[in-house]
Amino acid sequence: MTTSAGVTIRQLSESQNGLVTGEQAVSAGLSRWVIRRRVGLGEWQCLGNDIYLIHGAPSAMVHLRAAVLALPAVVSHQSAAQLHGLGYGRFTGAVATVPIRRTHRFSGVQVHQSTDLDERYITHVAGLPVTNPIRTMFDLASVTNLVRLRGMAQKALIGRRMTFEDLAAILEELGRRGRPGTARFRKLLEEVSPGCVVPESVLEERMLALITASDLPMPTLQMPLPWRSPVKGRVDFAFEDARLIIECDGRRWHTTMEAFENDRRRDNLAQLNGWTVLRFTWKDLTETPARVLDQITRVLRPAA
Repeated sequence: MTTSAGVTIRQLSESQNGLVTGEQAVSAGLSRWVIRRRVGLGEWQCLGNDIYLIHGAPSAMVHLRAAVLALPAVVSHQSAAQLHGLGYGRFTGAVATVPIRRTHRFSGVQVHQSTDLDERYITHVAGLPVTNPIRTMFDLASVTNLVRLRGMAQKALIGRRMTFEDLAAILEELGRRGRPGTARFRKLLEEVSPGCVVPESVLEERMLALITASDLPMPTLQMPLPWRSPVKGRVDFAFEDARLIIECDGRRWHTTMEAFENDRRRDNLAQLNGWTVLRFTWKDLTETPARVLDQITRVLRPAA
């Protein structure tokens, strides 16, 4: 390898997560014989489709970059959600989408095909083409359960990453009978539509802001009591998968003995029905928010 070729290839690889294509290497001055020799000596690793990893270790990001270079593809679904910080949670795979009639196989990447991968739905994150947050939410409806999808949508709406009108517009444009995820996305809109439940107190707003700013999934707000009870009511927040209830104890609502006793009866019923209840006060949220998040996380961790 000549010095100039080596510098060019090194610069290319550093901008592409350690990757170069065969065509890029040849354009820089290498012959195909030299490329094969590098692979044979173990100096370069061929990831398929004439894509080579020349330094670093394979990772989800490396495989995504390789797929983008080779197919070409657009990062989508779970991988796009992670790049956008939509709160999908732990996911270690790599997912991309290509237009129909393009090859849809690439080692280490789950590749979807789409007839409507319009440029309007594509943005760039970390130098990669990625479906925008709205299109990502729509795509996720085909591979994600409603509980997780609802939590992500609530978090995005509260954080003003998107609007209800955005979600409704993409459903109208892309939703159709028989398309995977359409029915689930329509159900999602029914659950997060204007007029949906909002926090009823400043204390609950503070709790919701704390959760939204963290890596925790979004809970269900103001959920009816999840067990049969002679006492009607709702819980402030519920993580249904983990069977965790969070109640915010504001002084205004908890100064009477009757209210105190009712809360304890509800807590006992929750425990008897397999639910954990965590109660937090204004002092907890304003003075020790990290401890609040830690306690919630410790309950959620086994369920995750």
